[in-house]
Amino acid sequence: MSDEESSIYSKTWDTYVSKGFPEIQAKPARKPGDLLPWQVLNTTDETYNWPGDEWGNAASVEKILRTCVLNHLPADARNFCEIGSGAGRITAALLGSFPKASIDCFDVSAEFLKQIEQRFPDKISSGQVTTNVISKDPKAMYLTLKQSGRVRKLECIYSFDAMVHVELHSVLIYMAIAAAVLKPGGLLTMSVADATNSKGFQKALCNAPGVFSQGGCAGLHFQFMSPDILATALHAFGFEYKLYDCNGRDLFFSGQLTDMDAAERSFRSAGSGWNLSL
Repeated sequence: MSDEESSIYSKTWDTYVSKGFPEIQAKPARKPGDLLPWQVLNTTDETYNWPGDEWGNAASVEKILRTCVLNHLPADARNFCEIGSGAGRITAALLGSFPKASIDCFDVSAEFLKQIEQRFPDKISSGQVTTNVISKDPKAMYLTLKQSGRVRKLECIYSFDAMVHVELHSVLIYMAIAAAVLKPGGLLTMSVADATNSKGFQKALCNAPGVFSQGGCAGLHFQFMSPDILATALHAFGFEYKLYDCNGRDLFFSGQLTDMDAAERSFRSAGSGWNLSL
């Protein structure tokens, strides 16, 4: 991705990988007494080996996958797509549960994708795991999946600890892409930030002054939603869904695609000229 094509958002996360995480890694690992009530972080591991390890331990990942993925898919599911794969914290756990899975990993950060390639060299070389940069073109991810023959073949699209940082308009695009590429009954599952949750609201309050100074620019902070907003979007895009609490703060959902054309109808009825079928 060239400098012209890269976004403030991608540069933010590239900087986190190259500078922010090494600084965190050099400090003592966090312990429970270090955290504010709203913080959901890894206080179990003594060291963090990969960027993102500090966000949660293996037990927290296992709970998320069991609740949101394993309980909704057959044991032999193989075709997955991960949005916001980071350095592969969730990827590694999913491969542990579905060892024959093929995963298309997407991220805005080229530096994060380098971490994936370093972490899973054999699976990258075999094609079991692929890495793809998310560009500013809202159709690019769909076209990548179409070119690889994944449209209506994907069984699950998942994104955890990523969409909490993504504003609503972009989340809607990712949901629309999911509605266009999942097989009938396919699973879309994500975590998003919930401002109506008391701990989510505390995080918003704590971060508000610093975020205000950024003047609306992208950053490491959360972009908040609510259960009502999420319900409106999932219904409009043809998903039947269940909501879950996996960490006491964020909003998790698992939705199965039941109306294949709902997303395109919703964009059209809103007067948007954008659709993925062109």
